[in-house]
Amino acid sequence: MKKLLIFIVGMLSAVAALAATNLSLYRGVYANDSAEAVITDSVCIVYFQKDSTMQAILEVPASGLRHKTVFAPDGSVSFPAEVEPLAISAAGSVLNINGLELEKVEDIATVEPYEMDDCRADMSVGKCLQQWRLGVDYGADENQTFCEINTNRHMFVYLVSPYMVYIRAAAARNNNKGTLFSQNIRMMKNNNTGEYTMHIMPGNLAFCRNDLEIDNAKFQPNTCTFSPDGGIYWSLISFEPGNIQLNGCGETYQVPRRQKDSGIKEWIKYEPYSTDSELPLLR
Repeated sequence: MKKLLIFIVGMLSAVAALAATNLSLYRGVYANDSAEAVITDSVCIVYFQKDSTMQAILEVPASGLRHKTVFAPDGSVSFPAEVEPLAISAAGSVLNINGLELEKVEDIATVEPYEMDDCRADMSVGKCLQQWRLGVDYGADENQTFCEINTNRHMFVYLVSPYMVYIRAAAARNNNKGTLFSQNIRMMKNNNTGEYTMHIMPGNLAFCRNDLEIDNAKFQPNTCTFSPDGGIYWSLISFEPGNIQLNGCGETYQVPRRQKDSGIKEWIKYEPYSTDSELPLLR
């Protein structure tokens, strides 16, 4: 009876914690030099360096989904069974999450599903690449836990499957020639290739705060181009009204136009790059 009572109290506490979490109050992308977090109306992912490990936590309060991954320098990956609800608070633009203080680097606004633009001219490729990727999706079953969040300036993934653990944060910028993609946090264990990576970019806060600057000369449709700082140029191959093809370094990336009934969990508002007129493309 005592064990049953403890179990019931624990369940009630967990439900109360979930009910008390209103993520909409904290929407945005936040960072410091050792951590980064993205929060939408329904999801929070936090990535952080702790001692010699890299860790990430995915939480979806409304569905009770909470998952933690720990990468250690010995090449091991673990998934703690007991994961406490994230403790989140904010003061101005500073977020405190589980004791980590992070600064806001991007605002996020969510909207109702809408008809995205068709890509019918080469001058609309950049806008479509940015807009079509926006949104939040997540799910979990006995084999896999996943979440993908794409904002106007950042791209986030949390994927744990039997074959691969792929958890990363990246910045992205688009124009009519393609996408510049730059990962600043990467946690990868690929059972097929043997890759094991745990990395956070030095000066992570400054990287997250600043927009990427594109060098158009590095867009080459027939090859994959890397910039000295690690950015990858995914170059435009072709476009149609509902699909754009990019050179994805060994494969062709398809970027489809999202439909209103595509099943995206959250729709993120398209925001034109605020510094387009201030940061002319390098020639």
